[in-house]
Amino acid sequence: MLSSVTYPLLLSFAFTLTATSCLQAAWQNNTVLIQKEGNSTVVKHPGDNKTLFKNTDSQLAIEWGLKTVTHTVILGGEYVISDRIDIPRPGVTLIVDQHATLRLNPDSAHTTIDFKSRNAGYWQMLPMIYNRGHDDVQILMFGTLQKWKIENKDNGKQTLPIMFDGRNEKGNCGLSGGVMIVTGHATDSSWLVDSARVHVPIVALDTNPGASLVLEGCEDCHLGLIASISPNKGGNTAETIDLNSRNIDITIERLVGERSQEIIDCNESHVIVEDVISVGSPRKMFGRGPVSGPRYTNRRSFGSRSLDVRNTTVLENAVESRLIHEVPQLPDALPAFTVQTTVEITLPDNRKKHYIRKAAFDLRHQTTSE
Repeated sequence: MLSSVTYPLLLSFAFTLTATSCLQAAWQNNTVLIQKEGNSTVVKHPGDNKTLFKNTDSQLAIEWGLKTVTHTVILGGEYVISDRIDIPRPGVTLIVDQHATLRLNPDSAHTTIDFKSRNAGYWQMLPMIYNRGHDDVQILMFGTLQKWKIENKDNGKQTLPIMFDGRNEKGNCGLSGGVMIVTGHATDSSWLVDSARVHVPIVALDTNPGASLVLEGCEDCHLGLIASISPNKGGNTAETIDLNSRNIDITIERLVGERSQEIIDCNESHVIVEDVISVGSPRKMFGRGPVSGPRYTNRRSFGSRSLDVRNTTVLENAVESRLIHEVPQLPDALPAFTVQTTVEITLPDNRKKHYIRKAAFDLRHQTTSE
């Protein structure tokens, strides 16, 4: 006969099993895997071979996932998209596997955005992943966004990796919340425009873009590790981060640049940086220039700026550097995983310094631990 103490233990155990099973089923039903099958891109739930959607245009398959479930995971393979991937609604997550490559079909019709300039339309930009005005979107880019560019005497057009765009007629931040991580391969800057409370745990590139990350018109955004490392031993980089204009209450944990043109370019912005690391001597550590050049933001000018850097380290004798990305093996790592990036800097006598940033994700609860 079971004792009276055994009954609640059994009930608790049964309840735990049921809750765990329901939670497991819930995240799988709310997640799709995007994968290549021959010339088609197919959409399936994890652990289920049933095809939910299929199309030869990878963009349509990816956007179907984003419209239908909370979590869309693009697995390894090469995906040709006919136009930018538009985030259709708030609260969704897009994860791009480290072995996935997205490239644009140059012959299709493209939806672009323009700079504000006297010569409107002279240079058109096509964000490959575009979040226009949707709150609490998570984009985790571990793969490759292949650049495409065309120009002639009078105008040009090119892709950029990722943009969060909160512009609106009120001239405030029309987008709140969300997460961006970029550890993959991109040769241009990702952008946050007129966005509030977006967290960026890691953007770390060794492709020498103009800047690893650009902000315009943003508020209350917290950035973790933002790094730009030269692809060549002993090489130079441009900017690590560009605060183009009209950013308020931006906090940054750590910036790393390698013999940078500027590690941070701060124009009409207010920012606190806890730690700045220069690999080799920078050509210029901090830029505090006036507002200039084309802009996206709809925020009003406030005509002031402040740059508070708490700690600065210049590793003048650095021999070389590299990025070590530890990202999830998809789909096996789902639903919970940790992303970690290490900037490893080799000094004389083979001494090494390591700067580490990690972030944990759990699709079962749509949570991020920074």
